[in-house]
Amino acid sequence: MNERPISDRRDHRFLRYWAANLASIGAAGRNWPGFQYTPEEWQRFEIYGATVGGTAAFVFMVTSAVIFIVIAALVIGLVFVPAMTLLYPDPAKTSAAVFISLLFAMAFVTIGVGLPMAMNVGGRIADRFWTDDSAIALTEPDRRLARKVRNQIWRMIGLLCGIGVPVTLITIAYNIDLGPVARAIKAVVYVANLSIIVLTIWGNRRLKQKEQALQAASTGRPS
Repeated sequence: MNERPISDRRDHRFLRYWAANLASIGAAGRNWPGFQYTPEEWQRFEIYGATVGGTAAFVFMVTSAVIFIVIAALVIGLVFVPAMTLLYPDPAKTSAAVFISLLFAMAFVTIGVGLPMAMNVGGRIADRFWTDDSAIALTEPDRRLARKVRNQIWRMIGLLCGIGVPVTLITIAYNIDLGPVARAIKAVVYVANLSIIVLTIWGNRRLKQKEQALQAASTGRPS
């Protein structure tokens, strides 16, 4: 493992823990908008995700979240606040357009760069609780798959930020009350989360029943 180039080790780690996240979601993870994969790519994800144990997955989830929060705080404290202070020494004269645009730009960079970085460092920490992965060779399609996932993350962030800036500016300019909309979105999010949980439980149960049926068929088959 240590003889691999740094970029290969990073892609290898990224694929393993991304695959583990998809596996933890279950059947619902195969239908994320903007994150679709071919059957061959799902096969590679299944191979990579199977290498991550339960303890490692938990440690990765906690450490990567903490690291990402630290990165976001550093970006806000060391870039966003000083930039706004330099541009507008008097906070009362702050331009709403500049403030919103810079805020979303910080979010774009923070998530696009900070999220993969947090996943990489969190994965390195979690690897202390994980077994050897030398049996999995990183292939060129795997490298392309890692780049594809990172591009998907960038594309989704760009879409959200590209929509968020004009929508926020319009609501400010026309003094639109988004209270009812926010409550409706909150209800939709709750329903979506509940649906994901139900679909995950159902999908995992169906998968388990299928595995049990296959095992029963193989044991009952005459040699």
